[in-house]
Amino acid sequence: MNIPDIKISYTSCIRFYEIYIMILTGKLLGDCSPYIFNMIYDIDVRMLFIECVDNVKQTKPNIRIVFPEVISYSERNLQKEPDDEYMDDLVVVERLDDKNIQITTYKKEIKIELNAEPFTEEA
Repeated sequence: MNIPDIKISYTSCIRFYEIYIMILTGKLLGDCSPYIFNMIYDIDVRMLFIECVDNVKQTKPNIRIVFPEVISYSERNLQKEPDDEYMDDLVVVERLDDKNIQITTYKKEIKIELNAEPFTEEA
């Protein structure tokens, strides 16, 4: 059996990875902007909630992204000093493997392990 010699460039791999990442981010955000109105990790119900608005002047969230059945949660600040002047925004939601997701915002990086798929609902 002849197996064709397939050459995949580094650029092609990076582009595929970018598309893969953006699919999950786009699926969860939909048509909503990435501006974060509220982000809450509720340890008692093991859920992370991210509520987003369409613009920074909006006073009510449009959507709520829900990450259910959280097994582990960790976060780290990406800024040296707190920046309360600007609204945070969702940069990317990246699936690391079947159970692990990394959420990067302008201000922080969150890593969670889940037993269920994230979903979006109206806020």
